Amino acid sequence: MKKISIFSTLLAGVVAFSACTPEIEPAQDPIGYDPEAAATVAIAITAEEYAQAIDLNTYAADSISAFTIDLSATPELTEGTTLEYTLKMAAAEDMANAVEVPVTVEGNVAKVAKADLNVKVQTLFGKRPQPNTFSTRLDAKVKAVEGRNFTIISNVIAATVTPVATPIESAYYLIGDVPGWDFAAAATMPFSHSGKDVYEDPIFTITVTVEGATNWKVAPQSALDNNSWDTVLGNTEADQNTALTGNLADNNSAAGCMQFPEAGNYKVTLNMEAYTYTVEVVPDVIEYFVVGDFSSWSQTDGQRLYSVAGAPAQGWIVLNGAGANGWKISTQADWNGTNYGAGEEAAAEAPSMLLSTDGGAGNITQYSAFSYEVSFDATNLTLNIINTVNTWGLVGSFNGWGAPDVPMTLSAEAGMDYLVATVTLEAGAEFKIRANEDWAINFGDAGAGDGTLARDGANFKVDEAGDYEVRFYFCAQAPYYTVTKL
Repeated sequence: MKKISIFSTLLAGVVAFSACTPEIEPAQDPIGYDPEAAATVAIAITAEEYAQAIDLNTYAADSISAFTIDLSATPELTEGTTLEYTLKMAAAEDMANAVEVPVTVEGNVAKVAKADLNVKVQTLFGKRPQPNTFSTRLDAKVKAVEGRNFTIISNVIAATVTPVATPIESAYYLIGDVPGWDFAAAATMPFSHSGKDVYEDPIFTITVTVEGATNWKVAPQSALDNNSWDTVLGNTEADQNTALTGNLADNNSAAGCMQFPEAGNYKVTLNMEAYTYTVEVVPDVIEYFVVGDFSSWSQTDGQRLYSVAGAPAQGWIVLNGAGANGWKISTQADWNGTNYGAGEEAAAEAPSMLLSTDGGAGNITQYSAFSYEVSFDATNLTLNIINTVNTWGLVGSFNGWGAPDVPMTLSAEAGMDYLVATVTLEAGAEFKIRANEDWAINFGDAGAGDGTLARDGANFKVDEAGDYEVRFYFCAQAPYYTVTKL
């Protein structure tokens, strides 16, 4: 019986064998023939370059000579049998949840392409440029001509590899004509981030308002910490570049500054994995629609939040105690825009939670109170609860300025939600709107004579006795009230 060498024909990953007998004579017994059955260890591998830690950031060659192969324990195969090699990598020694990597064999050395290895290390451990130790083995699928297929595998060896990745810092800041060309000023204008691991989420954003043409760059945390301009980031194209997209490079690469060309609001987004930036012109006012079970999922009957000059949208939403049944925020009066749903498993009544623009994001269900004052930052996808209000009501001279208040309920007319109450007042009566039958949150007249409200504003007054309907339009861009004699 003659064993046929397989190595010279394995560059394509498949090899055919010939032998002097028509039967497989296994070196180990038994070998399962069911391709789904547990494989038999029948290949021995020993580390070559895998014996040393490999840093792909400095590794020059296109492929790594990972290990050598010894087939002395491999069963001899019948003529026409083929063998397909696959390299397996896993975080654990038991090879659970292993990923497959293409492998070629030259002589008796198994090689892995540097690019393929880099991708798989990042798949297993993420993109942080740090050493990662994993387990690896060689699998060979044996395909006999008579249809009896089985798999043989190698022993498991460990390898340590650092993936190629651009270092991403923990924070970045705007520096330039606004807020100033010094690091103390830059510290006042940080880019927003989700708070996730920066290698899972490399996106940083900031919105800035400028009065005219404004030059700017990006200062990473290391620049502030070391008071060094070497790592400050500009663009690779030209100084005072007004392009809305570009590639970033540090000052050591003679990078030019970017420029906002004219007065306005601008949103800057950094992708620090790709080392790119984008600039968007932001409208003075952005309207968001709050819609959910409380509004029968109709934007027409929903509520509004407003972002002014790119700042987070802040205002009141009244979920009418139905928030646990689900609600979302959208950019249009339909579902064709960007829709913000739950992005994380937050606790009930969480003071803050991450949202998601993914089409499969679930409804926000964490909030069950009657109403909330919220801040919604579409830049970093955060929803913050400022105040929780379980009741709104009217209090005034008609009830001695004390509880119980006349309760206000949620209503809607022509697509504008409001709180409403009916109260009987004497001539000259004064009153206010307050939350939770307490003075911590109360609204009165702003004094402009146009029905606008102010927190802790002046008392409302009526000249004539009678029954009055009082409305609180809480979700208008500038909240206002009406008092109507019935």
